[in-house]
Amino acid sequence: MDVTIDIKVDENLDVPIYRQVAGAITGEIKKGHLEYGTQLPTVRQLAAQLNIARGTIKRAYDDLESSGVISKTRGKGTFVSWQEETIQSRKDKAMEAIDHMLDLMEGMRFSPTEINIFLDLKMRERMQRETLVSIAAVECCRETQAMMVRSLYELSGAEVFRKDLYETMSNPEGVAGSVDLAVTTMTHYEQLAPLLGEDRVFGVCSELTPESIAALSRLGKGRLGIFAGSERFAVLAKTAAARHASQAVFVFRKITGDETDMKTFLRNLDFVCVPSGIARICTKEEEELLHAFAKEHPVVEITYRVDNGSLLYLAQRVKELQLNKRR
Repeated sequence: MDVTIDIKVDENLDVPIYRQVAGAITGEIKKGHLEYGTQLPTVRQLAAQLNIARGTIKRAYDDLESSGVISKTRGKGTFVSWQEETIQSRKDKAMEAIDHMLDLMEGMRFSPTEINIFLDLKMRERMQRETLVSIAAVECCRETQAMMVRSLYELSGAEVFRKDLYETMSNPEGVAGSVDLAVTTMTHYEQLAPLLGEDRVFGVCSELTPESIAALSRLGKGRLGIFAGSERFAVLAKTAAARHASQAVFVFRKITGDETDMKTFLRNLDFVCVPSGIARICTKEEEELLHAFAKEHPVVEITYRVDNGSLLYLAQRVKELQLNKRR
């Protein structure tokens, strides 16, 4: 079947003739005028049709072949090999690639169950690597920050870092450039939002855990002391004790490492409230004395967490950021 190709060549253009010919053929193919598998004129035929040197046509065909637009079959001719990629063709290529991979793995004597496990692991790794959202837990109180971080670890698809509030406020550009989102308590949201931008800051509410509430509620009458790593958390602990340990009377508070002697602090107390993880921030001597006190008196861990409502909205925000990263 003879095929006529609509090619117009302009010798006055700066574009070489062979490129004009190649461009015209490509245009006809992509317009659908030359379908996949159509046999093209021979070099001699097209050269005669266009009144152009055979070497020019051959060079045009060579360029088209190297780019995958046409293919030459010895003894048969030159054919259109380009076709618009459809959903079906992409699916066919994907299935072919999967079959090839499965053949390789079966050749290595892996069972179908093992292959499925490997594929699941690799997909999880790839999803986490490509769409992980970086979150900075920004706080001035290290105990509250540690508790916030534990809550944020529950978020799927997020990696969590700690950032000091005052360092963040002094260098907001550095934080904004290193993480996708800054998470802080509502107390500090108004301070950070103007510096980082409202879309880069998420304010959360915190709540006392049910376990801490129950432990405080079980305390009877007696004198209560608070041992903390910071003044900020000592205030939070005192507020919690006043609300839930209704029969206890607050007497003393001590910040780890301060000048108040630990033995003196514990001497006249019936109960002590401490932040969870106090062993990581107190001195060895303080830890030993506190452990000895706990053998005869209740020591209540005060633990705060990000409330479920805040976590729900934050999880949705993380998903939105993941989608933006995938685009």
